[in-house]
Amino acid sequence: MNKKTGALVLALGLLQMSGSAMASPQGWTTPLNKVCFINSGSIYGGTAAAGELKVVYGPYTAKCATTYHKFRLGLTLVKVEQLINGIWSDRSGSTMNPASQYGSGTYRLVIDNRNKQTSTVYGGGTFSVPL
Repeated sequence: MNKKTGALVLALGLLQMSGSAMASPQGWTTPLNKVCFINSGSIYGGTAAAGELKVVYGPYTAKCATTYHKFRLGLTLVKVEQLINGIWSDRSGSTMNPASQYGSGTYRLVIDNRNKQTSTVYGGGTFSVPL
């Protein structure tokens, strides 16, 4: 086994053991710089105060344009925002559990409580986003 193959086998073995990143389905002939990896984990519950824009997850940068961004927070209305030219722009509208191919870029998941006079309590959930 040559050095490049050995390094590849070692890297793939370490990724498999970490559990936090996994490759999207692609063929064995796909070059490593074209493989889409997914980061999955937990979102912890909390409270968005009255008048607050609460960032629930992120910001994170997605380099893979064809992989889904998936969020599950139960019955809480959330928005996926993308950073475009230094301004956060809404990509999803207020929705529950957004899942879509938003493309590559920098994103965050927020609860927009700016126009409310009461706080919003949200439970925990999960995320699965491309790296």
